Amino acid sequence: MDFNQVEPVKFPGFVMTDGPSYDDMTRCIHCGLCLQNCPTYRETGMETESPRGRLYLMRSFAEGNIAADNPNLNKHLNLCLQCRACETACPSGVKYGHLIEKTLDELNHRPEVQEKQRNLTQNVIRWLVFRQLFPKPQNMRLFGLGSRLYQRTGLQSLTRKMGLLKLPVWDKIGLGKIGDLEAMMPPISQPIFTPPESEFVPARTQQRYRVALFSGCIMSVALARVNEATVRVLTRNYSDVVIPHAQSCCGALNIHNGDRDYGQEMARHNIDAFEAAEEKFGELDAIIINAAGCGSTLKEYGQLLENDPAYHERAARFANKVRDISEFLAGIEFNRDFGRLEKTVTYQDACHLIHAQRISKPPRVLLKAIPGLDLIEMRDSDKCCGSAGVYNVTQYDMSMRILDHKMERVAETGASCIASGNPGCHIQLQLGVKRSGLNESREEPVEVVHLVELLDQAYRAGEK
Repeated sequence: MDFNQVEPVKFPGFVMTDGPSYDDMTRCIHCGLCLQNCPTYRETGMETESPRGRLYLMRSFAEGNIAADNPNLNKHLNLCLQCRACETACPSGVKYGHLIEKTLDELNHRPEVQEKQRNLTQNVIRWLVFRQLFPKPQNMRLFGLGSRLYQRTGLQSLTRKMGLLKLPVWDKIGLGKIGDLEAMMPPISQPIFTPPESEFVPARTQQRYRVALFSGCIMSVALARVNEATVRVLTRNYSDVVIPHAQSCCGALNIHNGDRDYGQEMARHNIDAFEAAEEKFGELDAIIINAAGCGSTLKEYGQLLENDPAYHERAARFANKVRDISEFLAGIEFNRDFGRLEKTVTYQDACHLIHAQRISKPPRVLLKAIPGLDLIEMRDSDKCCGSAGVYNVTQYDMSMRILDHKMERVAETGASCIASGNPGCHIQLQLGVKRSGLNESREEPVEVVHLVELLDQAYRAGEK
């Protein structure tokens, strides 16, 4: 027997997918250091709602001791936000995010889970959202246009006044929370972000870098102004900006929700799109992202496609070029021609920036460089706001409990501006400001902005 050739352990619970490695699944030493960093454990005090408890459930499933359609298994795994704060706390290097993604992927492939753990409405919504909406830019644009018309024509106001979204019929078809979800809809106040026909925006200052912008699905529709500000900030920082038309959603929401196959398809599509951009414009120094959740997924394309011989090396090369906008700017001698911004700002660390990408200092370096801006650190700024992709849709009640605690921390700062670097956080915090009544007792209303918007405002102030 050749003891140097050890066959990898194949867990009996993983019959539809490859599953995680034995080493990854058994790395937890049960120390409990993750517990107080887990939002759901802090809310419930239940071991099964902690990373340690969920790892035990995942291992029991992997070893064939828990059935795929066990309602408690699915309940506890689905209540996880996948914020990955446990990874920051873990002394053993448990890859919790990858473990739960692969476990949910296996469960999603099981017919018994689709039949017993979800009703028809839930399965239809999953198909619409994860297969027809986010992955397809043309559908996202139609959704954005429809949402804008709904808000600007008075239809939204009429719907709310008449209570149409609180009718009993919604409960009967499994959409009892639709009124609460509609309240989370961000204002679509401007047209959807559209790259120039040339796919190219030249540097406004002496050109030193050639970068590409990953424009994203949600950012292009709900926060188009942030993408526009990102382009302006990059061109002021010595960068030609390439914006490939062919790019699509990064696949993060699919991967986090057990649709890994389709997430891999989107990864391949994006790799092709950005390689084509390099052939057209020359080698890219970086691929810039302004959405933390997307950024962490893009940086993990190499792992996502590790078993794809045609794409693995290309995916790793792509991932190595990905930089969060704050990471890129703080890593160069960024343009400091800022004007004054008289603002008190607190910063909310997006989970997939601080925990998944381990980026904490760069956003603060940039904010502190703006004259007049007073950065007030928030207690527990590294704790999740409860957005977590579509978690505030699928687990609304727990999401709101976590959000309410976050808004208490925001109120303590007295800041008039909340800055973050992720669209989900942005939309959730906007809801939190309304939900908490934070503006009712303030002369200056609290606004929620993306970090790059503050940089853009400061550059514009410097021109006056």
